[in-house]
Amino acid sequence: RSDLLDYLAEANRTGACIPTIAELSEELGISITTLREQLEVARRLGFVSIKPKIGIQTCDFSLSPALMLSLQYGIKVQPELFEAFRDLRKHIEASYWYEAAPLLTSTEVSVLGDIVRKAQQKIENQPIEMPEKEHRAFHLAIFQHLENPLVKSILETFWELNARNERNYYLDRTYLVTVWNYHQRIYEALAARDFERGYQALIAHMDLVVQRKKVELSQRFE
Repeated sequence: RSDLLDYLAEANRTGACIPTIAELSEELGISITTLREQLEVARRLGFVSIKPKIGIQTCDFSLSPALMLSLQYGIKVQPELFEAFRDLRKHIEASYWYEAAPLLTSTEVSVLGDIVRKAQQKIENQPIEMPEKEHRAFHLAIFQHLENPLVKSILETFWELNARNERNYYLDRTYLVTVWNYHQRIYEALAARDFERGYQALIAHMDLVVQRKKVELSQRFE
C-alpha cells in the first residue's frame, strides 16, 4: 500500500503509466470514492491531469496552481494579503534583476519594446484600454530565463492575480502613461545593456505603484 501522492511522485519520476481508477484503488487499498476525491485534490493542485479516453497523467511540478488556489481563498478572507504578495514580488524582482536581465537576447529585448508600444497604444485609445496583459508579459519576459522554478511560479502567480486586479483599477490615463514611461526606460536600458539604469527604473516603477496603493487606501478611510 502507498499514499497517493507518493505513488504519483514515483510515477512522475519514472515515467510510469498510471492505471485506471479501479486498478489504482485496488493497488493503494482505498475505496474508489476516496480515490476520486484525492485525485480531484491532486488535479486542482496541478499534480495530474484527468481526461476522458486518456486517463490520469502526471504533470510537471509547478507551485503555481497550489499557490493560486491558496491565495484566491486567502485574499477573499484577508484582502490585504494581495498587497503583502505584491511586496514579496517587489523584493523578488529586485533581487533577481541582475541575474535575469543579462540573460536576455537582443531579440527578446526587442519584444519588450513591442510590448511597451502596444501598451502605450492601448492607453491612447478612446476609450482607454487597460494593458494588463502587456504588464504581465513585460515583467515575466524579463525573468523568463531564471532556473529557479519556485521563483518563476511565484512571479507567474502574482502577475495572473495582478492582471485580474488591474482590470478593475488604474483607469487614470495620466497614471498609466507614467507607469509605462518607466517600462519604456527599462526597455531602453536593457537595449543599451545598462543593467544598473534598468534596475533603478524598475525600482522607481514599483515604488510608484506602492505610493498609488497607499493613496487609494487612505482615501477609503477619509
